[in-house]
Amino acid sequence: MIKRNLSYYAAAILFFVVTAVQPAKAANPDEGMWLANMVRQLNFEYLKQLGLELSAEEIYNTENASLKDAVVQLYQGGSGFCTGELVSPNGLMFTNHHCGYEAIVSQSTTEHNYIDDGFWARSYAEELPIPGLAIRILYDAKDITDSIAPKVEGLDMAQRRAKITEIQNRIIARYAEQGYEAEVKSMYYGNQYYVYLYQVYNDVRLTGAPPSSVGNYGGDTDNWMWPRHTGDFSIFRIYADKSNNPAEYSAENVPFRPKKFLKISLDGYKEGDFTMIMGFPGSTERYLTSFGMAEVVNESNPAQVDVFKAVTDVMKSESDKDEAVRIQLAADYAQLMNGLKLYKTQVDGMRRMDAVGIKEAQEKEFMKWAKTQGKSTEEKYQAMFNNFENAYKNLSTVNTEFYYKIYSVVLLPTGSFALDFSEVESLFGDEALQGAERTAVIDGIKESADGMWESYNYETEVKKMVALLNLMHTKLPEAKQPQVIKDILAKTKGASAEEKFVTWSKNAFAKSVFTSKAKLDAYLANPSEKKLTKDPLYNYYISLYTDAQTAGSVFRAANTEISKLQREYTAALMQKDPKKNFYPDANSTLRLTYGTVQDYEARDAVHYHWQTTIDGVMEKRDNTDDEFKVPEKLYDLYKARDYGRYADKSGTVPVCFISNLDITGGNSGSPIMNGKGELIGLAFDGNYEGTPGDYIVDPELNRTISVDIRYVLFIIDKYAGASNLINELKIAK
Repeated sequence: MIKRNLSYYAAAILFFVVTAVQPAKAANPDEGMWLANMVRQLNFEYLKQLGLELSAEEIYNTENASLKDAVVQLYQGGSGFCTGELVSPNGLMFTNHHCGYEAIVSQSTTEHNYIDDGFWARSYAEELPIPGLAIRILYDAKDITDSIAPKVEGLDMAQRRAKITEIQNRIIARYAEQGYEAEVKSMYYGNQYYVYLYQVYNDVRLTGAPPSSVGNYGGDTDNWMWPRHTGDFSIFRIYADKSNNPAEYSAENVPFRPKKFLKISLDGYKEGDFTMIMGFPGSTERYLTSFGMAEVVNESNPAQVDVFKAVTDVMKSESDKDEAVRIQLAADYAQLMNGLKLYKTQVDGMRRMDAVGIKEAQEKEFMKWAKTQGKSTEEKYQAMFNNFENAYKNLSTVNTEFYYKIYSVVLLPTGSFALDFSEVESLFGDEALQGAERTAVIDGIKESADGMWESYNYETEVKKMVALLNLMHTKLPEAKQPQVIKDILAKTKGASAEEKFVTWSKNAFAKSVFTSKAKLDAYLANPSEKKLTKDPLYNYYISLYTDAQTAGSVFRAANTEISKLQREYTAALMQKDPKKNFYPDANSTLRLTYGTVQDYEARDAVHYHWQTTIDGVMEKRDNTDDEFKVPEKLYDLYKARDYGRYADKSGTVPVCFISNLDITGGNSGSPIMNGKGELIGLAFDGNYEGTPGDYIVDPELNRTISVDIRYVLFIIDKYAGASNLINELKIAK
């Protein structure tokens, strides 16, 4: 799956990293996540030859309804994480099952297990509100480079960030007065800036979801693999007030009436047919130098694999023991397993294709050009590459240490909560903080904790802590191990380090006020700064976080220098090739990507077809394996060949297909459309061989995996019998 959000877990890490869009480059004709608001710059003669039948205005238009109005971003906790598409005049929205998984889990219990059984609302009244989930619809995008670039010229990085933040805040405030949520985005590593204006709808309700045996068929085994047989879809509805304006949840709200929704095609496709996607890809780093590529391959990805594996091994073991625990941990486990497999396969792929060597060759070509520009230019850019090398060497001194330590805090719910608590520690000793003001602080803490308990399991958290302590102890050199580990080993009884970690963790959880709702509520009824500062978990997390900050200061400084150098490198790339059309890296803004349905040769003697069918679902069927169970009703439909109008010309139901479209995380749930702009599927994954695509594209291997819309409708109609949803759709004749 290509959700790849991990925003909750990565929040503390991103605090340290200087985030910006990577430099652009000239692309192969079908490569690129092109800015939707710049679609007119594409070669429409070439696109028409491929099979596009729409004009630029029909794709992106701020004056009249266009495809952009039917493509939406799922938004939660301050960040976008997936894409959806409007498919009816009543605010019905399709997205992926894994995009809706957290919402499905949040509504599931052992009595109403929507994860295993699926969910289908037969009326508006049966739809389930999902607190915290929002939908953003793009209204407009404006180039504001002239409002920022001249005002930051010549400033150092700290001054530059401060000035940009000041300008951004003014712009955001101005558009907020007009009713829009504004977001300022850097393009080309700070060489251009755009403001994106959104309308945000906060009343979103779950309407339909297949059981995981359909929506996540193949599980972790098939994730990032082709061929796939996964019905990766879920259905939501957006609600608005009676004037069709954004509104908070209310029983009085009515289904949203969109400016544009997508027609659905049942005609299918064949190899070589034109396809396109609009969506909100999260981030890419396509244009790292060879030094940056080596850092990903040898340091940052392996470190994250280590941490995620330590945690997911524990979660899997505990989930297998108890269905209630499995439901409780399901959303976090799925997200972490997705990241684990992605990071590992990226390393495998980049080593296989020698991504570092490819970057080194590109840099040699760049320096050949620099030499033609004169000695001073050659020396300037040679110094730039030398500075890149030094910055990455500095980063390397703390990279693994930083990832281990910061994740060991934020991957445990109690760790993230302890960081929040540290912000109000001093308030408990403030005698002036009384009455309503004190109550407000305590109520805020309780509200913050409420979300934690939903996915919190006591025994699992203790074992996760032990696993992470073991990881830091065994993988970090003694000089880089956190002080808390040295203290535990020195003060705790036990024959081995692991036994000491087990004993200490159990005792710390037993004594801490953070480890159950009852204990936290009791503490907050009579809060004490003294008791807080003696809490063993609180002290553990704050100490470990402080250790991480020490490494983080080097981490920040190195990334700041790298960011500055990337901006310089980007300007040089554009100067070198002034006639080429450049696209910026993904940054959660609306993009268009296009290509064709294509098979591929994975390796010697291994050829992959471009489509799978329901026959393949049944070939994989194994009801002794949770990942490959097939619902009995689906099996009965298959045996009876009861496919309705959703069979193709050969008489079977297509399930998934691949194309050479250029996507990444955040594109999950994006509509894949034919040349008429009709919906033919939902993008949900990339192939194993193409996982390096976040950093480097191999057009022969990179493929987007999509679920065929005919399989989606077959499940809704023939399997679930949800004709009320089918009747809302506009199916092209």
